[in-house]
Amino acid sequence: MRLRFTFWLDVALLVVFCALETVPFTGLLLHEWIGLIAAVMVIIHLLLSWTWIATITCRFVSVQQGAATGRTRVNYLLNLALFGIVSILIVSGVIVSRYAVPAMVAWRPDAQTDYQWGAIHNRFSDLVVIFAGLHLAINWDWSVLAARKIFGTRVAR
Repeated sequence: MRLRFTFWLDVALLVVFCALETVPFTGLLLHEWIGLIAAVMVIIHLLLSWTWIATITCRFVSVQQGAATGRTRVNYLLNLALFGIVSILIVSGVIVSRYAVPAMVAWRPDAQTDYQWGAIHNRFSDLVVIFAGLHLAINWDWSVLAARKIFGTRVAR
């Protein structure tokens, strides 16, 4: 059950991030609400991955035998970078929100803040595409194995 939930959450995150990258398609209002939903989905994704995060963090900092392999270290650093990028993306999105956040807390940034954080938000949205693609690529084997277990068929690599 957990595997199915995690798999479908990851599929939904992929679809949501693709939709978030196409603001003209969704419009700004929908973009902001989808972004807030994506933030919750990312938190759930992290909570479901917490055992891996804790285990690999211990291995990453350990110099003893059984420490993380090179691939695991790259994956860990990639995930850490993606976490930082997504965090900045979410915070900057909340700060420049024109509809969703003001509807909840009745706050709007001034024009200067909006411009500065808007530029940061745009740059980090570009970075999230790159790092999310790398994240998917390095975890592709897990995705294929999970799909095989869920669908009970052979899924192309």
